[in-house]
Amino acid sequence: MPIFGNPAGLWALLGVPAILAIHFLQQRAKIARTSTWFLIEKLAPDSARGRTWDRLRSSRALWLQLLSMPIAAWVLAEPRWVRAESAQTVAVVLDASASMEAFRGDAIAAADREMVLAEGLAARTTWVVMTTDPRAPALYRGTEREAATAAVARWQPELGQHDPGPALRLAHGLAGASGRTLLITDTRTKVPAGQRAAGVGRPIENVGFAGASITRDEGGGHTWRALVKNNAGTAQHRTWHLEAAGTKSAEQPLDLAPGALTEISARLPDGVDAATVVLSPDEFAADDRLPLVRPRPKPLVVQLDGDDGAAEFFRKLAGNVDGVAFAGAGVPATLRLARLSADEAAREPRGGVFWPQADQRAQASLLTDPVTPERDPLVAGLNWQGWFGTGPYGYAAAPGDTPLLWQGRWPLVFLRATSPAPGRAEGGRKLMLAFDWATSNASRLPAAVLLVRRFLEAERDRQHAPYTANFDCNGIVDLQGNPAVSAGGLTRTFQSAAGGEPVVEPVGAGERAELRAPGRAGFFTLKQGDELLVRGAAQFADARQGDFHAAEKFFIELPGERQTAIERNTRADPFAAWWLLALVALGFGSWWTRGGSPRGSPASGEQREPEARVTA
Repeated sequence: MPIFGNPAGLWALLGVPAILAIHFLQQRAKIARTSTWFLIEKLAPDSARGRTWDRLRSSRALWLQLLSMPIAAWVLAEPRWVRAESAQTVAVVLDASASMEAFRGDAIAAADREMVLAEGLAARTTWVVMTTDPRAPALYRGTEREAATAAVARWQPELGQHDPGPALRLAHGLAGASGRTLLITDTRTKVPAGQRAAGVGRPIENVGFAGASITRDEGGGHTWRALVKNNAGTAQHRTWHLEAAGTKSAEQPLDLAPGALTEISARLPDGVDAATVVLSPDEFAADDRLPLVRPRPKPLVVQLDGDDGAAEFFRKLAGNVDGVAFAGAGVPATLRLARLSADEAAREPRGGVFWPQADQRAQASLLTDPVTPERDPLVAGLNWQGWFGTGPYGYAAAPGDTPLLWQGRWPLVFLRATSPAPGRAEGGRKLMLAFDWATSNASRLPAAVLLVRRFLEAERDRQHAPYTANFDCNGIVDLQGNPAVSAGGLTRTFQSAAGGEPVVEPVGAGERAELRAPGRAGFFTLKQGDELLVRGAAQFADARQGDFHAAEKFFIELPGERQTAIERNTRADPFAAWWLLALVALGFGSWWTRGGSPRGSPASGEQREPEARVTA
């Protein structure tokens, strides 16, 4: 079958019914009585009542005119035939943003339309179906159209805000100069300049969750708090309830002003480790269910020595860190918190927090040099402007130590690594506080408190033990302390927050480099063989993906791109000149039958003899 370079030319076929209508409109003759024959030739077939529908009369003019219309449509449509050696690559790029979940059906239909339109433009077509997720491989690449359609049907948009540029550059590279690419998205703002795109979005009055947290309360239980965002331009009414252990709480009303952000909270029921907060549904279901798990961090056992003011400070600080417990009788400690001399600290095989013996100098003036932090996560964003003390004292940094704080030319706080224990890939770390605690304001400076707390949390997370936590969708999952993860054998079990059967799948080598939580809201576990590593809940928390004010339907076509592809991959109709000659001949033939022969002769087939009664 040919390809039409100008499909609009097929509108010329509408001339067929127009010609038939004209030939149906005949002039009705008028009866005239006359006594002279010479008046007959001047008798015009005028109708006293105007034109009326009459039976269709077959004539050569009618058939010639009808035949000319298909030929005219054929010539105007510019038929072309595909070259046998032609080839093209068509890349369909699907927006991986989570907001596309609301328009998933429309996006699949748009991809199918693109394939239908592009399929016949070359003798051989390579289909590339991919998403704007820079970490995800192509969904399909091959020559089977049915397989490409099936790959589009498997597409699941799950990302937050991201740049589609890298994926589009890759798509253009795969398509080449002779190929075509199409971005399917929901807003114009995501489309780079010079990119073909199809918009499948539309405004939606959406209300959904925008983040959550769980904190430990005074009674030892946990209280959850969730933010609910009204992304609509009008006031919205919703209800919410809690589903846990097969039970459902009473519906609670929730009224939100346009664009409002409100908080809901409740205590997690005792004995319940997993629950789901559910909003009444709307057109975007991804942010209507909030899964929650009771957090259980990795355990960290510490040994605290001393009963002075510094020891009491560290006892209170460590006791407020989740997962930290103090060593008891017969329980070995992983970390030690103690006042030690430089020699004692060097001999201590365990990691921990160490500060020197009290300054015995008779007079030690305050050091006025500013405290300067290094670039390290333990001190990032902390303000040390209010620090005062007698300067570095007690410990000296050795080669291999990592300074964290400097005062003048001397390290004030630094990290020292220890040798790894048997069965561990790396050793612990010592936080060396190289200053006199009693003469400093460290216990009252928020930066010093946060530094020690961060260190204890970091050492806790480095332990080889399972833990339970809540994550944002696509958030990074920390697997420190498990050196065998890189060797493989890691599996993920996921169950959607909407219910259904759990799905078990292996974690590929590409994902293990930076393991992330699932992109959809739900519960998941990670295992290394039979060993549980992480139990978690993935929560949808990107409010930008729930805002559909800018969503719209549109199509951006590059001028001349399709015409260029047609001209490159096809050849023109070799009989085009003959069709034009035939069209001209039909036109002359129709004119000749109407006006070229004597009026009223039988050859014309058009002139009706008037009905007349003649008297002498």
